[in-house]
Amino acid sequence: MCLFTDLFATATPLLAAAADAATAAAPAKAAPSGLQLVYEFLATGGFVMGLIVLCSMSAIGASIMAWLNLREQVIMPNAVVSQLRSIPHYALKGDIRPLQDFLLADGSMLSRLGTMAISGAFTSKQECHDACAIKAREEIHRLESGIPLLEVMVTVAPLLGLLGTTAGLVGMFSAFGTGGGPDTAVVAHEIGVALRCTIAGLFVAVPSVLAHTYFTRRLDALAVKVESIMQETIQHFYQHFEVQRPAA
Repeated sequence: MCLFTDLFATATPLLAAAADAATAAAPAKAAPSGLQLVYEFLATGGFVMGLIVLCSMSAIGASIMAWLNLREQVIMPNAVVSQLRSIPHYALKGDIRPLQDFLLADGSMLSRLGTMAISGAFTSKQECHDACAIKAREEIHRLESGIPLLEVMVTVAPLLGLLGTTAGLVGMFSAFGTGGGPDTAVVAHEIGVALRCTIAGLFVAVPSVLAHTYFTRRLDALAVKVESIMQETIQHFYQHFEVQRPAA
């Protein structure tokens, strides 16, 4: 009897150590990756979540388009600004044609406006200023492409989130109407749908608001700079060059 007791006392620590080693050697359950979590989050929201995803892709595309259009070097390159401010230098030479050729070859927004300003097609400074102002409004309207879409996403995304929330609440209350008591799994699923759609809608709307505000302010700032340069260009041109209307 003592022999069995001694053997059991000796084997017990060994078995415990072996069990610990086996537990440590067993592969741990892999945690879900970030992509899997995102997929599960989006898949739970149903068809409304798909619409919100489309809104987010539209907002990203509109932001990229607005950023590409509102680059200062594309709208008003430094070389064009420098050349337009060199009208007094061209006046000393008595020839404005090199500047006109340079602006025609550039093709930027400021060069197109500058070409109109120094074309000599207007007999008065005020007439030239009015025509350039109309042309500038057309150019600014063209640069706004993408910004109105961001404004739409600001309104649509929260409404889609609210739609998903309402659909989830309807499904949750429908589970209470079944016989034998509500199914807690169904109730939890529908609550998850409602909350996920709300979060996703706000997740799209908030960056869209920030992007819309940023690009709107940037467009206004660029418009003010262009207007200032054009006023200076028209002033210098009509100050140093005499414009005459050709005889009929």
